[in-house]
Amino acid sequence: MINLIVNDQIREFDLPLGTSLVDVIRDNLKLPGTKIGCREGDCGACTVLVGELDGENLKYKSMASCILPLGNTRRKHIVTIEGLNLDGLTPIQKAFVEENGTQCGFCTPGFIMSVVGFCLSDKKKTFENIKIAVAGNICRCTGYKSIERALSIIVDGISKIDETDRIAWLADNGFIPAYFNGIKNKLKEMAVDYSPKRTDADYIMGGGTDLLVQELDEVEEATIDFIQEMPGLSGVRIENGKCFIGSTTTITELFESEALNKMFPKMRSYINLIASHQIRNMATVGGNFANGSPIGDLAIMFQALDGTLVLNEKGKKREIKLKDFFVGYKTVNKKPDELIECVYFNVPGENTHFSFEKIGKRIHLDMATVNSALVVEIKDGIIKAASYSVGGLGATIRNMEKTSGFLVGKKISNKTFIEANKVAQSEITPRSRPEYKRLLVKQQLLCHLMSFAPEALGLEALQ
Repeated sequence: MINLIVNDQIREFDLPLGTSLVDVIRDNLKLPGTKIGCREGDCGACTVLVGELDGENLKYKSMASCILPLGNTRRKHIVTIEGLNLDGLTPIQKAFVEENGTQCGFCTPGFIMSVVGFCLSDKKKTFENIKIAVAGNICRCTGYKSIERALSIIVDGISKIDETDRIAWLADNGFIPAYFNGIKNKLKEMAVDYSPKRTDADYIMGGGTDLLVQELDEVEEATIDFIQEMPGLSGVRIENGKCFIGSTTTITELFESEALNKMFPKMRSYINLIASHQIRNMATVGGNFANGSPIGDLAIMFQALDGTLVLNEKGKKREIKLKDFFVGYKTVNKKPDELIECVYFNVPGENTHFSFEKIGKRIHLDMATVNSALVVEIKDGIIKAASYSVGGLGATIRNMEKTSGFLVGKKISNKTFIEANKVAQSEITPRSRPEYKRLLVKQQLLCHLMSFAPEALGLEALQ
């Protein structure tokens, strides 16, 4: 039995906890406004809001309900498009109508939910930020310009929002129903301590964003230990010169981490290349590793940072380097009962520089064709240490040891790049589209080195 709040009502379900939330919403609750599109979290048609207590604060995030397991909604507030209904149109709905921001209408509920999530968030209320908030919502009819006009009107309408109590302001001004004001207390009354099961579970699940795509039928019938509420597995902390990142930390939490962004000033721009808001609000660091994908964006980053995983099997811990964790396509060096507790790496010194590159069919919200990360320590213009990882070339992420070794002791220049690329090309064996992927590796290596010494290289190095 699982209890949660859906719109303005407390609900209890005696359903398999691996059931996709969108099916619960449409089939069990008969709320058809949440649409099923891709069932892979890509189109945004099924977007809902998920409200969760964070201490004394109630925070809402947009999520893709098609890949959100029911078990991860326990004691949370789920808002569907029906949960926004008032006697008339809200200012958000009115803006979409007046600016013709909808044609066939299939995508519209998802857009509205993402916009409301933005209004409820602590993001600065700018036009650029509201556009980013709907970046995970696809419309195949409008061409987006009419939607952008609607977004501009909405941003103007919330420009004077009271940031000390956004929920009350939005309710008072007709953007959301008044029942939102009472949700925090309802959730507090429902809150109970996490009690781990870990008793012969078929799956240990964090966000579930990949499992509900790849193994939905199996997950729906499985026994699952949901770990997102397990204490001590979330957050970024610095201790004794090392940075520890808990396995249930979401990609959004990485984006928001002051500690991580202080170490790597471009980290937010890199994370913007990973998935959509809906997915980043759900997907976890540990899940990205456990998935074993050869193009896992976080895995690429933290492998280049020489990350170490801490695994826990019923109290027995072991550590393994991330570069040794991936042993085959979607195959990892982990026992079924082992839980990924965290990843850690040495806090970089002031001379250490980090760069991430990704090429896919789309700039944003897509899986990589080739992605890579390079970490170098530069002192007096000379590379003192280097660590280079590349994904998308085979069954596992490639640890480019020869290229990294070649770079040590070199000064960044066109000559260094040309020679380093020759070494890189010698140690890769792309399985598909080899000429194209070799070109991408070459281009990305140049981009990495240019980011460290923009005046030292020219595009003629690509010739």
